[in-house]
Amino acid sequence: MEEKGLPDSLFSALRKYPKSKELDPIENFITEGFAWLLRNKERLAREFIDYLSLKSPKHLSPKPYISPEWRTQCTFPGGQIDMLADFGDSVFIFEHKVWSNLRPGQLDKYREYASRNLKWSEGYTLILITGLARQHEQKADLALTWSDIYIFLKHWLETQPDDTLVRDFIDMLAEENLGPAAPVSYESIVSYLPAQSLQRNLKNISLRAAEADWRWVSDKIGFNKEAPIPCTPVKCQWGRLGFDILEGWFPGIFIGTLLDGYDHRVKLLNSHFGPDFCMILCFERNKWHHLEDEFFHSDEYSKLRSRLKQNSGAWDFHDHRFEVAKPNCWHPLYLRKSLVEVLRGTITFEEQVDRFISQGHEAIELLLAGGELEALTNRLHPIANNC
Repeated sequence: MEEKGLPDSLFSALRKYPKSKELDPIENFITEGFAWLLRNKERLAREFIDYLSLKSPKHLSPKPYISPEWRTQCTFPGGQIDMLADFGDSVFIFEHKVWSNLRPGQLDKYREYASRNLKWSEGYTLILITGLARQHEQKADLALTWSDIYIFLKHWLETQPDDTLVRDFIDMLAEENLGPAAPVSYESIVSYLPAQSLQRNLKNISLRAAEADWRWVSDKIGFNKEAPIPCTPVKCQWGRLGFDILEGWFPGIFIGTLLDGYDHRVKLLNSHFGPDFCMILCFERNKWHHLEDEFFHSDEYSKLRSRLKQNSGAWDFHDHRFEVAKPNCWHPLYLRKSLVEVLRGTITFEEQVDRFISQGHEAIELLLAGGELEALTNRLHPIANNC
C-alpha cells in the first residue's frame, strides 16, 4: 500500500491544514492516520492487537486472531468514539487525546454504551491514549501515551525499515512533541509560566487556612495544652509549603503541600500529577531523643500504624520509619493525596481554602480516630515535662 518517493510526509502534510479558532484538528489527524495504517497493514494491526492484549489486564484479544474492522469517529447516543477495533463479538474502544482533558464521565459513557450493545457479547476493552500520563485520571482498562505508540512503531521499523508511511507517522508524532520526552519537554515549556504562580498561590491559601480553628488538635495531643499555639506558616523550604499546628514536635503535625520529596526522601504519589497534599506526623529527635524509642516502639504507636495500614480510606498511608530502607525519622508518618485530587472542582480562592481546611481536618481526624496517639501523649507528656 506504500508509495515510494513522496515529496512530503503524508501525515505531516495533513497536519499543515489551518486550524480554526475553536479546534486544533491534531487529534483527528492522528486518529485517522493511525487507523489508516492499521486498516491497510494487516501484520502491523496483528502486532498492535498482540501488544494491547499483553498490556491489558482484561486479556480480551480474540483467540484465534480475527482481523478486526477499524472504524473512526463512531457516533452513538451521547457521544462519539474516536476509534474502534470491532472483532464482531468483542471490541476495542479507543479514546484519543493530545493535550486536552477528558470530559467529566466521558469514559463511563463509553462503558455504558458498550455494555448495552448485544453484538459485543464477549465484552470490550476501553483504551485511552493521551499526550501525557497525567491525563489518565479517568480509569480505562488500558491507559497509554502517544510516546508508547511511538516506541511500538519504532520497534516495527526495526524489522520493516522500508515502511516509509509508518516512519512518516512517527516523525509527525515527534514534530508534535508526542514522542519520547526530550530533556526540555513540551510539557515543561508550556507549564513554565503558570508554574511561577503556584508557590505564591499555595502560600496564600496556607496563610488563610492557618487562621482556622486548629486548637482542637492541641487539646487532644498537644505537648503544652495551656500555651497559645498559633499556626506558623512556613516558607517554601525542605520541599514543602504549609504550617505546623502543634508546639514542640512531640509529636508535631504539618498540614500542607509536599512540592518535592527530595529532602524528605519521599517519592510523590504520582509524579505526572505533581505535588501531594499531606498530613505529616513529625518528631523533634534532638530535643526528645531520650523518649524516642519509648514513643515509636510503644504499643500505642504500633496499634496506630497497624490501623492506618489496614484502613486509611481515600488517603495513602506512608510509614517512613519502619517500612523504608533509609527512613526519615523526623517525619515518620504521612497521610496524603495528590493535590490535583484535593482541589478538583474548585474555582475560587475561598473554595480552595475551604478544601484545604476540610481535607486537613479529615486527615487529622483519621490519624486520631483510634485514640492511640492521644493515649500515648497522655502517658508520655507528663514524663517529658518532669525531665
